[in-house]
Amino acid sequence: MAGLEILVGTYEEFIVCYRAEPLRTDPEKLYLKESFAAHLHTSSVRSVASHGRYVATGGADDRICLLDMREGTKVTEFLHHDGTINALVFSDDGSHLFSGSNDGSMTAINMSKLAVDKTWKSAHKTAVQSISIHPHGKMALSLGSDMTLKTWDLITGRALFTTALNKNSKYGRVLADVQWSPDGEHFALLGNRVVDIISIETTRSVRLLEYDSKPSAMCWLSAEEIAVGLENGALVMANIHEEEQQEKLQIYDSRLKAISCLGNYIATASSAGDVSLWHLDGVDFIQICTQQIGCRPICLALINTGKPLRQDSVQESAESTLNTAASKNKAQMPARSIASKVVKEMAYVSVETEDPVQIASANRLKDRSLNKRKRTALKKDIKPADRRVKSSGFIEEPADDVIEPSKADNLVEAKKKKKLKT
Repeated sequence: MAGLEILVGTYEEFIVCYRAEPLRTDPEKLYLKESFAAHLHTSSVRSVASHGRYVATGGADDRICLLDMREGTKVTEFLHHDGTINALVFSDDGSHLFSGSNDGSMTAINMSKLAVDKTWKSAHKTAVQSISIHPHGKMALSLGSDMTLKTWDLITGRALFTTALNKNSKYGRVLADVQWSPDGEHFALLGNRVVDIISIETTRSVRLLEYDSKPSAMCWLSAEEIAVGLENGALVMANIHEEEQQEKLQIYDSRLKAISCLGNYIATASSAGDVSLWHLDGVDFIQICTQQIGCRPICLALINTGKPLRQDSVQESAESTLNTAASKNKAQMPARSIASKVVKEMAYVSVETEDPVQIASANRLKDRSLNKRKRTALKKDIKPADRRVKSSGFIEEPADDVIEPSKADNLVEAKKKKKLKT
């Protein structure tokens, strides 16, 4: 758990980072503490990628920002695209950062030089939706909004194959994402109501996962397991080789917008602003902590910055808590298929999500509302005659005091009377 952080890109143009830390009041429980919030883009943040200490973010402002998470600084930014940055991905060795844009171009940025090595100006006729690098680093897949899938040789920089998928009715004329499996033997395509698993050995579909709700995000958990987020807020976990090993868990009430996996930890975000951290251990799927961030997430990345928690003893205590909870669940549940991870009897870890700063802020808001109610009550006690009448027009009001005429006015009146007598 040391250094585990969730970086979220939002519609509100902010990048917000949360870190799993123990509560002060109860060190055995964890919560998501905000590490930092940065306004690096002038429009919504559409894509996030991470490798080691570096994080790259892409926005609808055509900009790519590179951050050093260990130093907490912005390294540089790139402005070589002329459209929204839809896709960002690092190669497995971290030597290059690949980007895809609405302008149809794709680039490879050399991380040692911090310069663009290669640009494919017309990688696709329309927007580049997604890019996925093969685990061996010699091949890549790119998906265009025109539903064309291209296979690239990264050694020569040439396109090996172009596959038109717009005539395939099973995708519902929509393809939003493509991802290689961790072993590179399969890749997944995310369509309108399906996720299609393709084998590179046979170039055919080995499993078609169909859903009643539209899939909005996906993430490989292992070479054989994949997690899919749906618009109805459900998380579906499936084994690509076993049809019966597929189960659905309703974790949100709104759309599950983004998923990221790092080892046995999974981060999820809903369109309503809920960000959660989960632990996957064998047959146990445990919620560690969750937080309402008050923004609308678009993308996220689960990263390990290598920073230790505030106290080593607290960290060990938190780790032991997770291990204890997992061992208890294992004792209660026999070893079964992946569906066991999300069945009804699975155990949750109840974790407080409020940090002391948030509690103080909530108390201040409560005091303000109390004072407002007091002021309202005082206004009700004021008599109607004493209240000030507000109107857009003129109001004729009775005079409280009688105004006596001045001496000059008395002299004028006396002269008028004298003239009348004569």
